[in-house]
Amino acid sequence: MKTFSKITAGSYPLIVMIFVTALFWSCGGGGQNKAQREQLQEAKNQTIQNINRYKNEIEERIDYVDGQIEEATGELKNELEDARATLKEQQKILVTELKNVEDASLETWNDIVAGASESLGKARSKMNEVSKNVRELLEDE
Repeated sequence: MKTFSKITAGSYPLIVMIFVTALFWSCGGGGQNKAQREQLQEAKNQTIQNINRYKNEIEERIDYVDGQIEEATGELKNELEDARATLKEQQKILVTELKNVEDASLETWNDIVAGASESLGKARSKMNEVSKNVRELLEDE
């Protein structure tokens, strides 16, 4: 069972994105278009930073699995290759979300950040699941 600190630590980027989105959305008004664009850019930068952090974690795990694949044989090698493929799928999803965030406008920001938050949560979950499976595979060997 997850402890509160683990839930909070793992959810920090999502919480930050939601907070920034709420802050951004609350600053509406016709005369504040420049301020909104600046806030959008700030929110984009923060969101990009969070997505890149997860993307880098996935890349590190892919590198680790690659190293294990080089030493593995038979069924273990096949299962590790499947794990790597799953991690690469999550990496592609995050690359797509990065592009979406970069291309977001004032009008599309709320939808984009909601989608990015959901993708981050799923990618993080899948990454942890794959890492656990890889650890178990390597312990069994």
